[in-house]
Amino acid sequence: MNNNLKDKIESLIIGLGLTSTRFADYIGVNRPIISHILSGRNKPSLEIIQKIVSKFPELGYNWISDDESIDMEIVDQIVKNKDFNALFSSFYSSRESNENKLLDNDAEISNSQASKSGQKTIQKILVFYTDNTFSQFDPYNI
Repeated sequence: MNNNLKDKIESLIIGLGLTSTRFADYIGVNRPIISHILSGRNKPSLEIIQKIVSKFPELGYNWISDDESIDMEIVDQIVKNKDFNALFSSFYSSRESNENKLLDNDAEISNSQASKSGQKTIQKILVFYTDNTFSQFDPYNI
């Protein structure tokens, strides 16, 4: 097994059942940072390692050593932790709910104004985020 830090972080993310974006959100770093680490463009900084260990203290610091592999049994224990799973479900469901409420209100206002005046109606809404990702919403299929 390759014991470089990039591979260990990738194994951790996969073992936790997370996407790289959710992992980045959870440890509190910008999403592109994790993306660049996983692509091999950048190496993880000490700050990133510290953030990972602060969120997953069960790992300790030994796993960053070249002669140590990440202990997947510990990762499995983290996954089984109910608080860990609840955190992600509540964080993302409330975030997505808030985004959908805002978009629903905007779509209703715009569409009601457009239909009264005979103007065009909204077909699709694209939201671009600062991390170069985007979301697409269809106000008629929400």
